[in-house]
Amino acid sequence: MGNSKSKEITKHAKVAFTPEQLQQLEKLFAGLNGGKDLVERSFLSHFPENPDFSIKLFNWMVERSPNHQVDYTNFVVLLELLLKELKDYYLSDYKFRNLEKFELFALISLECLENDKDCINRFAVSYSQGSIVIRELLNIYSGGQITNSQRNDLAARSVTNTIFDQKDEMPFNQFVSMAKAQLIYANKLCKHYFNVKFLGEQSQIQIPRLNTSSFILNDQVLALLQLSSPDFSKVKQLQLQFSSSVSEDDLDHIADIVINAQKPLLFIFRNREDESQNDTFQQQVFGAYISIDPTLETHYIRRKLKDPMNILYSDSDPKSLYFGDEKSFLFSLLPKYQLFMSTFDQRSKQCFAYINNRSFRVDQPLGLAFGGDGKGNHRIWLDENLKGNATCRINNQCDLTYEMGYILEPHIEFLNLTCIEIWSVEEKEANTLLQSKIVEAGKEDLQQKEVEQQKESVIEQK
Repeated sequence: MGNSKSKEITKHAKVAFTPEQLQQLEKLFAGLNGGKDLVERSFLSHFPENPDFSIKLFNWMVERSPNHQVDYTNFVVLLELLLKELKDYYLSDYKFRNLEKFELFALISLECLENDKDCINRFAVSYSQGSIVIRELLNIYSGGQITNSQRNDLAARSVTNTIFDQKDEMPFNQFVSMAKAQLIYANKLCKHYFNVKFLGEQSQIQIPRLNTSSFILNDQVLALLQLSSPDFSKVKQLQLQFSSSVSEDDLDHIADIVINAQKPLLFIFRNREDESQNDTFQQQVFGAYISIDPTLETHYIRRKLKDPMNILYSDSDPKSLYFGDEKSFLFSLLPKYQLFMSTFDQRSKQCFAYINNRSFRVDQPLGLAFGGDGKGNHRIWLDENLKGNATCRINNQCDLTYEMGYILEPHIEFLNLTCIEIWSVEEKEANTLLQSKIVEAGKEDLQQKEVEQQKESVIEQK
């Protein structure tokens, strides 16, 4: 192997790492503190996006090391927990073998030094501690030094508001469960993060790029959406199509964007209950991700562009003003973060989004809407006069398209929009290598089935 320290470990015990991985770890260890036992600042340069977490990680390693010294042997033993799966553990403390990577990340972030599983589950997490865990999780996406412009805790606080729901604290296991319910890819992200940091995985942890600045979106908000939605995790870049402080002719512009869109659209709205709300966190932000598949047109204007003679489609269909598909979802960003996915049961009306202006059908309500029951009762309704019109409202009680729940606070019914942004979505290219493997696997399955069918045929003939 050519590495004396790694040889010393493997001489006395089996380890989960390959010789190549041990070589990588020994090289990393030598660079962290000149090959000597690690000290508190050893990880700082290795975690520029999470400097506080790097110090907590060192303290966690010290507490877990038998002699309270993070030498190379203890370093490797502890990295089994962070980098390997349960079935691969050989050296690590059995008390931690059933913890997922996000749980380990959270314990380190919380500076929880408990050793017993029951004590860990009962460990009380306060609101402020929970917010720090979420913030350090979102920092993973920054990919480098955190700048002052990125030091924005609003996204982390919005998730924490949802998790704690006005509680001051909760047990660790409940906190983890609630966090994973909101951020479904948290465990996968932490696993990938540790592998990038310690084994040098080359794949990047990236959020979608914005082609221009936004009044509402930032890295943390994009990270939240990516951690929560299977479809948003495929987004590569967002192109700004519309940005307005809200004016009376906005609906016509929005209608043009919808009709000509060939890709999914992200709608973002900022609402202010009254003009005295100057604090950013007192304002509400919500929106909709509307998936658009050009091969499955629903809105009659979009269909007319492909079928001007109305041979295949009829615009008399009452749902002809709706667009979108089942990959669409609604969300709340501030003051609480929550996603409302489209429902797939038989009761679903599939009223994902609605657009109508005076150049479409004047016999139907004019405006922009999301969700509802297909009978004019929309989850979110924006009148044709978007600004200062009391008919712009939100209905939390009736929706047969998306999951139920309060998008904004329960007492908010009428909207006073101060900003609208619409972004078109450019998705990542499919992994061609992975696709080829899938195709080959499919061919092998087909060949195997043919062989089995031939065998069965021979048996039947006998």
